[in-house]
Amino acid sequence: MPRTRITAKKIWTGDATRPFAKSITMDGGKIVGIDDASAVDHEIDGGEFVCPAFIDSHVHLLLGGRALSHAHLAGVSSREEFERVIRAKHEALPNNVWLEASGWDQGNWQRQSPPNARMNAQTQTQSQTQTQSQTQTQTQTQIHWHKNSQHDMPDQTWLASCGNRPAIAWRMDQHVCVVNRAALNIIAQHHDLSRDPVGGTIARDAAGKPTGLLLEQAAWKLAIPCVPEPNSAVLCQAAHAAARHLHAHGIATVGSMEYSRDIISTLSPLRHELKLRIRATILDREWPVDWSLGQCVTADDALRIIGFKSFIDGTLGSRTARMLEPYCDAPDSRGMFVELAESGKLSLWLREGLSRGWSMSMHAIGDAALRAALDAADAAESFSDTDARAVEMYVDAPSHSAGKISAANAAHINRLRESLRIEHGQTAHASDIARCKDRWLSMQPLHKYFDAGPALTRLGAARMDRFFSFKQFHEVGARLAFGSDWPIVEPDCLQAMQTAITGATAGGATTRAESNICAEIALKAFTCNAAKCLRASDTCGTLKVGHAGDLVSLERDPLTMDWSKHKPNIRFTCVAGLATTAAR
Repeated sequence: MPRTRITAKKIWTGDATRPFAKSITMDGGKIVGIDDASAVDHEIDGGEFVCPAFIDSHVHLLLGGRALSHAHLAGVSSREEFERVIRAKHEALPNNVWLEASGWDQGNWQRQSPPNARMNAQTQTQSQTQTQSQTQTQTQTQIHWHKNSQHDMPDQTWLASCGNRPAIAWRMDQHVCVVNRAALNIIAQHHDLSRDPVGGTIARDAAGKPTGLLLEQAAWKLAIPCVPEPNSAVLCQAAHAAARHLHAHGIATVGSMEYSRDIISTLSPLRHELKLRIRATILDREWPVDWSLGQCVTADDALRIIGFKSFIDGTLGSRTARMLEPYCDAPDSRGMFVELAESGKLSLWLREGLSRGWSMSMHAIGDAALRAALDAADAAESFSDTDARAVEMYVDAPSHSAGKISAANAAHINRLRESLRIEHGQTAHASDIARCKDRWLSMQPLHKYFDAGPALTRLGAARMDRFFSFKQFHEVGARLAFGSDWPIVEPDCLQAMQTAITGATAGGATTRAESNICAEIALKAFTCNAAKCLRASDTCGTLKVGHAGDLVSLERDPLTMDWSKHKPNIRFTCVAGLATTAAR
């Protein structure tokens, strides 16, 4: 590999001890000099601005790679368009394979005017509705998805063009899917569709028959196991496609949510081919957890398992995010707790994982879910020797060989605030924001971009001050790391920064400008802070001697430009010192 120097008008290093430079010298994939005059084989003009390559702290790498070959429903604005996309994909597929589609959002065909235009008119009436219904719902421990909310969702008839071919189409959040009659028949062979699974809902028509719409655990536990698993060749192609897609967006490192079987069978064998640093979080979460899965592959700089993930609730767009007060457009529902939160084992899961030194990730979108995450974190901080012995007795040692809990191991709990990640944090009650001090919040600004319209409908104007509190979290000392949740949204770090900096959301609206942050905070959230969040700051996230030669060249200086008018374009990305194809 040739010794290379990259020069630029401004190089932002992300290193507080030396924040700016004019040149970076790389050799063997690593940075060997900053502003030095040593001989090199090649010089590359980095143009206006160079910074560390972006780090997406939350993706689903293989799911994203596979979604690139699905029928694309993102942006469809009507049933007719939805059906047209499905029909075209069906006609292009060979026989005897499922049709898979993803990306639909019912808000696109129900959306009225931009959020700001409706806000004033809704404030008074929705505040009254919240007050009247709050007393009734506060005593309920589990409130399911509002049955009348399916009027704006697709049903099996939207997939009628597939005929006898089983078909599944995922909502953009991957928490809701719609399947056709052929797929329902297959699911019914394995599951009783007359009752809802715990933590999920099977939508039904007036006669009580399934419509084809499945929410949360109904989608994950009933539908997914019936879809044939892709073979190794398909997964290999998906991984390579995903890496190319991420490189095009200036990304060289990801925090990827994956099942252990996929890490073992696909990501580990390909780790050195993908030219992508992967910090994996394991999605296996059946109780009791087999913590030895965290050691299922040998760790190196290309691939390392850093922790485990659990889901506390669903999503705002699907009305399954768990809220402190009822949804304005579904006044008998506050969404749902799911999985370990629903079963009451979240705190124990967190304690067990943290005591073993893992980075523990909790999906929390609703304000009640965020509070539950914080309560579990507070409980883990008070972990005592007595608690440690109790948990040690509970765990079946032979099947949980990754580590043994003891009073000595309980010292890991002192690292809680570095080892715990709250994913999303889309809504937060004012009283809980200060509780996030020193905690990692892995947030997705493009969720704000797409969810602003539905959020106003779901929350009402009176609660929009709980929506994406970037600035408020930062001001109390929370640690912000940004990501995309790809394939839920595109891994476009620059558009995400634009939303976090300006408040720009879909439809040309500006939403919650009072929560905007400055460009440097946003840039750190996609570079040095994301690296710390993913336990990768020893090799990437900053441009310093000894670190990986991962960097991105931008056409404009993001620290001084006017983000309200445009966003910078990517000129090229370097991964381990080698330039990749430019995205724009």
